[in-house]
Amino acid sequence: MRFAILGISHETNTFSIVPATYEEFEKRIIERGQEIVERFATSEYTIAGYLQAADELGFEAVPLMYARTGPIGTITKDAYDRLSTEMLQMLRDQGPWDGVLIANHGAAVSEEFPDMDAEFTRAVREIVGPGVPVGITLDMHANISKETVANTDVCVVWRTCPHLDTRLRGRKCAELIYMAAKGEIRPVQFIEMPPMLVNIVKQFTGQEPMKSLVDDCFEANEHTGILDTSIAEGYPYADVEEMGMSWIAIADGDEEHARETAQWMAARAWEKRAELNKPVPGIEEALRMAEERYVGPKPEGVENFLPDDGSALGESEQSEHSHLGPIVLMDVGDNIGGGSSADSTHILKVAQEMGIQRYLQSLYDPEAVQACVVAGVGAEIQLDVGGKTDDMHGEPIRIVGTVQSIDEGSYEETRPTHGGGRFYDDGRRVRFDTVDGMTLLLTSVRSGNTAREQMYSIGIQPEDYRVVIAKGVSSPRPAYQPIAAEIILANSPGVTTADLDTFSYENRRVPLYPFEEPEYSPE
Repeated sequence: MRFAILGISHETNTFSIVPATYEEFEKRIIERGQEIVERFATSEYTIAGYLQAADELGFEAVPLMYARTGPIGTITKDAYDRLSTEMLQMLRDQGPWDGVLIANHGAAVSEEFPDMDAEFTRAVREIVGPGVPVGITLDMHANISKETVANTDVCVVWRTCPHLDTRLRGRKCAELIYMAAKGEIRPVQFIEMPPMLVNIVKQFTGQEPMKSLVDDCFEANEHTGILDTSIAEGYPYADVEEMGMSWIAIADGDEEHARETAQWMAARAWEKRAELNKPVPGIEEALRMAEERYVGPKPEGVENFLPDDGSALGESEQSEHSHLGPIVLMDVGDNIGGGSSADSTHILKVAQEMGIQRYLQSLYDPEAVQACVVAGVGAEIQLDVGGKTDDMHGEPIRIVGTVQSIDEGSYEETRPTHGGGRFYDDGRRVRFDTVDGMTLLLTSVRSGNTAREQMYSIGIQPEDYRVVIAKGVSSPRPAYQPIAAEIILANSPGVTTADLDTFSYENRRVPLYPFEEPEYSPE
């Protein structure tokens, strides 16, 4: 049996002014054939789960082409046309197929197709025909449409945020497609899309209210005749009709059972819609909390326990050192994993004004990096950093300090990471220590803080700082929860702010909670 593997993975922030061009994909990942195996086989990403299933179940996995870039703005028509044309031609030319496995994100928007994932799956189905089982594994932040579900036989969504089960869920998708190809099951799907969303600051699945909703998902999966269940948190920064939460149930030949199961999960969540949209502290309050709650550095080599499923630390699992270590502030408005600029200065400005020392954060600024390269290691210089992408993320901040080190920015992380990544590249980067007690990691590539090795690899020990800023909401948790005394979400302005009222939506569903107060009851 031969299964094709392909995908275009993008989380599109339609409010971002940075377009997802073909060149942006080239900067990150466009890989074909064996290149895909070399990159992902030893990772924890979805494709690793596909390859694992092939080894264990005995089908032939044929990687065709895979493309991904970081979350930024809308995919250009040129980029989608070039990527999809090449991939789909491979699918045509290298068939016939016994199954297809797609690795998309699920929140992609192109200039031509607002629901790019639906268009891509439609095209795949058109090529292979109705008799070949097609599976897709999606990010938990997918905005999933009924069309995407209709175009596939199996739609599996990651169940953890931060995303630590990506390989596991990929393997599950592949196994179901394998069983369908052998005629052992007849998967039928149903998606329920109540008129609600969950704010980005409440999407951590290790704490309530999301924890119990994921528990419901696991419970429903145990029902006789149910092959799989998924909960998608959705992605609120994509102005599309399908934006919001959704639930999918896959039953073995029983569409009514799938419908009832998906609607049961969704109805349980509807009762928690207010909890799913509670606010978090602003910048000044969060920094003040961090200063007040810092106790001291964590002893070398001591880490907090981080469960593999990304759940919260229980009291019984915390060590005697759990309240030692840096206070980590999540910069909600500059959530790089959500499509932000990576150069927001909103928190840095307030921290500077408050005189906070032993402060650490990264900042995307190729101009500042180049100035440091010209000055050289050991030089004391003055820089205006950050705030250069747009007018949403603050103004450049004046800093004075020393260029401590410069490197080319590639590193490998073997610890658990959000999304299962292993190989990273910040581009040329600089460690810069300011005269007022701050350390900035200046990068020439928009980089998130999802791997602690990002800091270690340039000689920064985050454990030694009082306050660490992580540009994200949930994605930095696997990296920083093991060393943090506490994690505090700080709502800040920006293209990923938790204040959704600041955005002008033109295409979302109306009514949609919390913007409106709709009525909802499963059909």
